[in-house]
Amino acid sequence: MAFVATATALVLLAALAGVNCGGNGADSEFPPPGGPCDTAYKGKCGTPCATDLECPSGLYCGPGGTCTADCLAGEVCKDAICSPRGRCGGTDTTGFGGEGGVEGGGDATTDSICADTDVTLTKILPKVLFLLDQSSSMYFNKFPNGASNGCNPDCRWTVLKDVLIGPAATPGGVVKQLQAEAELGIEMYSATDPNPNDGDNSLLPPPTDAVCPRFNGKTFNGVAFALNNAAAIDALLRPATVDDDTPTGPAIRAVVGLGPDGGVADPKGFAASPGTAPKVIVLVTDGEPALCGENSPSDPGRAAVVLAAQQTYAQKIRTFVITVGDTTPQAKAHFQAVANAGQGLDPTTGDAGVIQPSTPQQLVAALQQIVLDARTCTFTLNGQVPAGSEKLGTVTLNGGVLAYDAAGVEGWHLKTPSTLELVGNACKTLKATPNATLSARFPCGVIQPIPK
Repeated sequence: MAFVATATALVLLAALAGVNCGGNGADSEFPPPGGPCDTAYKGKCGTPCATDLECPSGLYCGPGGTCTADCLAGEVCKDAICSPRGRCGGTDTTGFGGEGGVEGGGDATTDSICADTDVTLTKILPKVLFLLDQSSSMYFNKFPNGASNGCNPDCRWTVLKDVLIGPAATPGGVVKQLQAEAELGIEMYSATDPNPNDGDNSLLPPPTDAVCPRFNGKTFNGVAFALNNAAAIDALLRPATVDDDTPTGPAIRAVVGLGPDGGVADPKGFAASPGTAPKVIVLVTDGEPALCGENSPSDPGRAAVVLAAQQTYAQKIRTFVITVGDTTPQAKAHFQAVANAGQGLDPTTGDAGVIQPSTPQQLVAALQQIVLDARTCTFTLNGQVPAGSEKLGTVTLNGGVLAYDAAGVEGWHLKTPSTLELVGNACKTLKATPNATLSARFPCGVIQPIPK
C-alpha cells in the first residue's frame, strides 16, 4: 500500500517595502481610527475560525478564535510591514502551525504564501501467522480428496506449498503478493512419534526426544514476523516435508504461548508479541486432531482445539480455519466449532463459517481475503488537525476523492485530531485492494504539531 510522503511547503517571500516614518497615509505606522475591522473589513471580522484559511482574504484567525486584522496588507505599522493576512509585525504560517501553532514550533515565515501540505499516513499492519498441519496425511492424500502415491503434484502438501510460495520453477505465491500488506510468519506443526518401529509414516529422521508438539521437526522456539518476509518464509517452507500426527490443540497453545489457565505463559509466543496491530492465525489442516501421545483423532483432542481457539481469542488473536481434506459430518462439525471459537462466537451456535477450498485458486482467494481483511482502516497522521478544520482536508483512495463524513458512516473522518479512519465502502475498498494508494492533504496552516 503506497502513501504520499510529507511535502515541504513552498514559500514565496514578499519584498519588504521602504519604511516611511510619520504621516497619516496608507503607509503610516498609525492605523486609521477604529482599525481595519471598522473600515476596510467592516462586517467581515468576528467570524469564528480555527485557522487563517477560514477567514476572508486579508484577515487572520486571532487568539480568541475569530477572524481579525491588525492592519492592511503591505502598509507599514510599528516599523514593520503588515502581512498579507493583516498581522502587524507578525507572521503568516506555512506547513505545520496555525495562529496557535507558531509558538509551538510551527514553520513560520514573514509575509509568506504556502502550498497545501501532504500529510504522511502511517498504516497499522496486522500480524498474520500461517499455522500449517504437517501431518503425514498431507503427503499421502490428494487435494482436496483421494489417495496420493508419493505426493504427486496434486497432493495436499504440494498444493499448499505451491499456493503459498509458488512452484520451484516460478517462486512467488500468495506470500510474495501479500508480504507488504502484513507482517507474516509461518509455523508447521506435528508430533513425531518417538517410536520408529510402530508404523511411523514420518519422512523425517526419528526424534531423539518426546517433545510435542514439534514445529518443522523441532521444539518450538518462538514466533517471528516481518514485512517483506517472502524470502525467509520460502527458505523455511520449500524444503519442508511432512511428519506424524495432528496435535492441533497443543500446537495452538504453543505458538500463542498460553498457560493452563489461558493466560500468557511464554514470552516467545504470539500473545506476547508487542504492538497493538491486529493479530490473526490462519490454521490450515486436513484432518481431525489428537492430543500428544495419540495416533488417532479423539474427543479430548477436539475439545482441546476449541478451548485453545477460545483462549487465543481472549488474547485478542482471531483464528481462521481452512480445511483441505476431511469432509465427514463429524469433521465438518468440529471445524465449524473451531472457526466459531476463533472469532469469539459460541462454538455450537456461531456462524463464522469454515473455509473449504476445492481448487488451488479458491485457496489463493481465501488466503488473500483473510490477510487483506485483517488490515485496519485507521491511520496515524504526522500532525494533528484542530477541531472544526477537518472538512478542509482532501483524502483520496486509488485516485478517487473520498467524502468527509463527521458522523463516521461513509468516506473518511477523524477519530482523534491525529487519527484518520476510512469508513463504509471506502474501508471495504481499501481492504479488498492490494497495494492500494491513499493520500491526505490539508491546506497549509491547518496541520499542527502533536504536543510532546
